[in-house]
Amino acid sequence: MMAAPDHMPPDMPASLLAATARARSDYPALRGTVEADVVVIGGGYTGLSAALHPGEAGRSVVLLEAELPWWGASGRNDGQLNPGLKDAPVQIEARFGPEMGARIVAMTGGCANLVFDLHARHGIACNAVRPGWLRAATTPRAMAALAEVAWPWRARGADVDLLDMSSFGKIRVEGRDACAFLARVCAYRVDVDAGQIVYTQMLTPRGGIESDLTVTRLSETAFLLVVPGATLQRDLSWLRRHLGDAFVVITDVTAAEALLPLMRPKARDVLAACSPDDLSNAAFPFGAAREIEIGMGIARTHRVSYVGALVWELCVSTDRAAHAFEAVIEVGAEHSLQLCGLHAMHSCRLEKAYRHFGHDITDADHVLEAGIGSVVKPDKGDFIGRDAVLAKRDAGLDRRLMQFRLQDPDAFPCHNEPLLRDGQNVSYLTSDSYGHAMGSAVGLGYVPCAQPGETTAEMPPSSYAIEIAGRLVPAEASLKPLYDPTSARVRA
Repeated sequence: MMAAPDHMPPDMPASLLAATARARSDYPALRGTVEADVVVIGGGYTGLSAALHPGEAGRSVVLLEAELPWWGASGRNDGQLNPGLKDAPVQIEARFGPEMGARIVAMTGGCANLVFDLHARHGIACNAVRPGWLRAATTPRAMAALAEVAWPWRARGADVDLLDMSSFGKIRVEGRDACAFLARVCAYRVDVDAGQIVYTQMLTPRGGIESDLTVTRLSETAFLLVVPGATLQRDLSWLRRHLGDAFVVITDVTAAEALLPLMRPKARDVLAACSPDDLSNAAFPFGAAREIEIGMGIARTHRVSYVGALVWELCVSTDRAAHAFEAVIEVGAEHSLQLCGLHAMHSCRLEKAYRHFGHDITDADHVLEAGIGSVVKPDKGDFIGRDAVLAKRDAGLDRRLMQFRLQDPDAFPCHNEPLLRDGQNVSYLTSDSYGHAMGSAVGLGYVPCAQPGETTAEMPPSSYAIEIAGRLVPAEASLKPLYDPTSARVRA
């Protein structure tokens, strides 16, 4: 029997206290034995997403959550929980339909005992519930379900995909001093020709990564910065705090443009079918931004990639976004175009070892130790963090961010797993996912140097393992991307 917990999180929004108390007064208790194809530990947004994929494919799912569903780390914001929905089955059925309500059994309250029982009785390896953590039970049936419902664009060999990244922040920086201002806050050279895109970071005085962004020069005096959606406000604040007397206007234009990346090998074919412009490498090389026709409209199109594949990012004004989307979808049908989402992007960027701000890189991580020193140019002149970059380069690195590919194709990490080097627990995975193109899970993690300045040649040959739910899984380590290391696919 499962009893609802009688404790309340200390940070629970006041507006939800009464509603949650009412919900728990008659919360259903689940009795007896429940069997399922997939067990998911953690009922926040990530846990629900992990449960919904196999559920939609007709698999039975048990979702374990110590609190109410949607009560993960991201669900504790005011308004995320519907006070009118009292219990887990009702919530799932109301939001996702009666079929999903029948397939996903949401066990809530007192889940820790169930977790240990799963291991003791059935040999299912999973960690105890912790706030904000997700753990998928690593059973053969669970992995079979994962493989079956893997993103179609990977599992079924689709060659062109369309993603919506409109939530990414877009900041326009313009004015007489715009170039000089950005040169002072960015670590890479931004004084490039109009129509060129620069990948760079804004650094703290200590060399930490304040922002991870691309800078596109639109004209002599205008630039467009594309930043993660989650960091938009902090990036705006950082820019304005360092503006000083510069003759510059900084404007948040996120809502003014949609951002639709068209990607993978047939992206050029699909785009050519709805645009008369020259899309060859000679006319439209990697790192360039051009205005092209899409259907009956115009889109500023960026040739950059965050997924390790050929990509054109279509930047379309919001009033024309629907038309551009429909134009691409219409011609894309002939090429088996697939729609994909941010989980797909997350998997692809990890295969290519692309860093994610907030997980792999933060203001506490030195840019050189994060392995992106190639986009830092100390010889370009003074900029914020330059002295720290030079000092770290002279002193030697204390750690390096490395990529790991798990040797067991059935192993499925879900974030923050312990990382062992030569049998010693030295760190943890900053982010990870299943790499469908690589046939195994991949992740990133910082590895301390055995001694200051340990070379890049000395670190990968060590023995590495990732601990998943108490089991050590051997892993291949690399300081270079294990997938498409020469970026041939990106520049195709």
